Amino acid sequence: MNIYLAGASHQATTKWIQQQGYDKLLSYMNDKSLIEKWITNVKQKGDTGSKLFIDSGAFTAWTKGKEVDVDAYIQWLNERVDYIYLFGQVDSIPGNIDKAPTQSQVEEAAQKTWENYLYMRERIINKDGLLYTYHVGEPQKFLEQALNWTDENGEHIKYIALGGMVSKAKPVKEAFLSRCFEAIKKSTNPNVKTHAFGMTSLDLLEKYPITSADSTGWLMTAMTGSIFTELGTVCVSEQTEKNPDNFTNLLPRKQKVVKDHLLELGYTYEQVRTDRYAREEVNAAYLSEWAKNYVYKETISHQTKLFKMF
Repeated sequence: MNIYLAGASHQATTKWIQQQGYDKLLSYMNDKSLIEKWITNVKQKGDTGSKLFIDSGAFTAWTKGKEVDVDAYIQWLNERVDYIYLFGQVDSIPGNIDKAPTQSQVEEAAQKTWENYLYMRERIINKDGLLYTYHVGEPQKFLEQALNWTDENGEHIKYIALGGMVSKAKPVKEAFLSRCFEAIKKSTNPNVKTHAFGMTSLDLLEKYPITSADSTGWLMTAMTGSIFTELGTVCVSEQTEKNPDNFTNLLPRKQKVVKDHLLELGYTYEQVRTDRYAREEVNAAYLSEWAKNYVYKETISHQTKLFKMF
């Protein structure tokens, strides 16, 4: 499992992530200066093993009533092909930010997304790095079409993305992922790699054979004064001291677990209590190390269990 740490964090934090060999997602629309510094660091210091994922920024552009220039994006990616591991296609977002789309708009956008993928694939140098994106709410025929599609050499798409899960309730995400992986299993491309956009619900990531995911959770959690630990999310900042979940309200044995966790990562409780950037690094390390030790806990259906019993 690869966890891509998404979000435009402080430049020093981004550099630290790269130095640690952790993976990062940055946006073509919003983070060009950070991307260029990332590439400059690789040129100067060498490759640390960090993988860089570029999001097209199509959703951000849509929220502003704009569109990403597909040809400019292709050219930009091709000029940096040696430094970018994965990149999202320019997908089409239905409707507008003030009104929920109709089903016909959803289908029209899904068709445009597929056409954009094929257009980009013809022109991009790193074809395997380009991710087709299938979204929550789109007709399943579009996912099945992408899974069963082959190029002129008979090769399937090697990596796809599943999107539209940000802000969705957990049951919606779970139902969506279940349908997607059932379709993948039945397709002619059952071993396709999958990326989950904006989804780091760790239990869901363990439940499905997802190859990679990204989230800004590590960043947002630090900003709100908390850190990830094996005990769950713990409030540690001065501003959250009245919170029942604050470190100061934990039992002594649990406080020791948190302090030992921090020391293992090279930090102290006082640092994360007062320094947001220290919290960012702790959270980035927690998620990245979790990903390194990831275990897919394949679920067995009720029907299969009954069959095995008899």
